[in-house]
Amino acid sequence: MHFSARNSGKTKAMKERTIEAHLRFYKTYLVGIQNCEQQLEYIMPSLVARYEVSTDTGESFFIVNNTEKVALDRIESKRALDLREEIERYKIITSSIDNALANLTETEKRFVILRYFECKPMAVVTEALGYNEEKSCYRIRRLLLDKLLISLGAFLC
Repeated sequence: MHFSARNSGKTKAMKERTIEAHLRFYKTYLVGIQNCEQQLEYIMPSLVARYEVSTDTGESFFIVNNTEKVALDRIESKRALDLREEIERYKIITSSIDNALANLTETEKRFVILRYFECKPMAVVTEALGYNEEKSCYRIRRLLLDKLLISLGAFLC
């Protein structure tokens, strides 16, 4: 029993580190979405694409536009699909973080912004939040990570 409690603690710590890493990279994910969309626009200009799975016809990838021929001549289909997948992955991560942050207190949100989005040291975060000692911010961090383990743990870890 003691062994499994120790292992679950390590698992929790690993999940917390993963969540903290995602929070630190939040702004980078947003830039990644923009950059992938620009690359995709270059590969597939003004193209509307959709992927469908039907029980009748199976899997299909549709491209619809007047510039189909030009775009298909230029397309690197594997690269375009990879870009779409990357964009969706980043969008899921950022929207999941947004949803999780919506349920935090204002102090917790400010903590996330200062500590993770702006990568400020704990001493700066403590001062910005109006606390006298870092111990108070570590309590906020602990409560915050417990909440995020519930709202993001299964998804991001």
